[in-house]
Amino acid sequence: MLILRKVWFLILTIETLKSNVISETIKNDEMKSFEERSPRLGGLFHSCGSNQYTEQESPSCMSRSKCLSQGGNIKGFCNLYEVCCETKLDCNSRTKEKRTIIKNLSPQKTTNLCSYHIQPFSTNVCQVLIEFKTLELQPPMLNEEQNFLKCEDHLAIGDFILCGENSGQHLYVPYDGRQDDTELIIKFSLSNKWAQSNWHLIVTQLECPKTSANKKRSPSYMPFINSNNLDNLRTMFTKPLNPINNNKNVGDTDLLAPSGCNQYFTQPEGEIKSFNYKGDGSSQYLSKMNYVICIKPAKTAKMIEYRIEKFSLSKQNPNQDGYDGNCHSYKEINEDARREDYLMIPQSSLTTDTSIIMATHYCGQSLEKGSTIIASPPYVLYFSSDNYTDQVESGFLINYSFKNI
Repeated sequence: MLILRKVWFLILTIETLKSNVISETIKNDEMKSFEERSPRLGGLFHSCGSNQYTEQESPSCMSRSKCLSQGGNIKGFCNLYEVCCETKLDCNSRTKEKRTIIKNLSPQKTTNLCSYHIQPFSTNVCQVLIEFKTLELQPPMLNEEQNFLKCEDHLAIGDFILCGENSGQHLYVPYDGRQDDTELIIKFSLSNKWAQSNWHLIVTQLECPKTSANKKRSPSYMPFINSNNLDNLRTMFTKPLNPINNNKNVGDTDLLAPSGCNQYFTQPEGEIKSFNYKGDGSSQYLSKMNYVICIKPAKTAKMIEYRIEKFSLSKQNPNQDGYDGNCHSYKEINEDARREDYLMIPQSSLTTDTSIIMATHYCGQSLEKGSTIIASPPYVLYFSSDNYTDQVESGFLINYSFKNI
């Protein structure tokens, strides 16, 4: 009898193991089938939260009922419980969504003033990224007699006043989600209602890693304007924003720009152009611009190369070279006649056919097509334009890539 019990127990054990093997095989097959439908392979499920620049849209993951209740459009499924919801914000509306699509209506339905109010998604929001998938407004008007450029139909975001052609550009705006009254206003003023006006913006609220209540966040500032902050300039890109770990509270570390950057390019190569740039030279860059352009360092690179495709700014003395001192006006010159349009590239050197020029500020037509600038970290550019505009101010288009020199 004892022997029979042992045999029976052995048979049950073998059957249980066989069942587990079959069950595990089924699970593996199901997982394989799920992976085949995963977003990276173009299947049923979509990674809505990735927010890569290459996305056609940038929807958010949420429940189906929430998406429909706020007037969103379902673009697929994030997982078994949430859908990819594209939330479009109507003119003169408010939103607290992490990611929002802003598109214009037809010119006949668009009012003269159209504002979009971005309120905090969470108390951890510290920056807002605005991607201009399409931004076409009335070109600025140049008064050649008074050398004055004016944006009539325009977009206002903080200190930035934009008009003309700016598709493909982007802006980072500092934001403090800890304050209850914090609100970013994206305001279109369309007094002329230019018929070709068209915009498609993706607004993403970026969250900083959680910090203790007593630890203040770094302020947004231009780190190299004050010489006392030179150490900050040298290390702002070498220190990681947050140590790599598996903590879920790391925020949007991969997307956050270093403090003080108005534009942030994260790819190892790409192009940088001035606002309202047109390749045929028929437009002028916008006046009274002061902003910082930053580039994310490549891990193994020691230098960066800027290759000039187009560069045309004004300068104080047309008979002098467009470097450093000639890119700044003297104090006694009247403000309306000051010429202070320049592109500042710290720790850089310009290579021409005949020489190597060690400069920091570039203006006029000092950078010819095909010339190259080599710069060491940090990879920062600072653009300044004054209130004086003439026909030569068509702007710049620069390609960058990293070098292991």
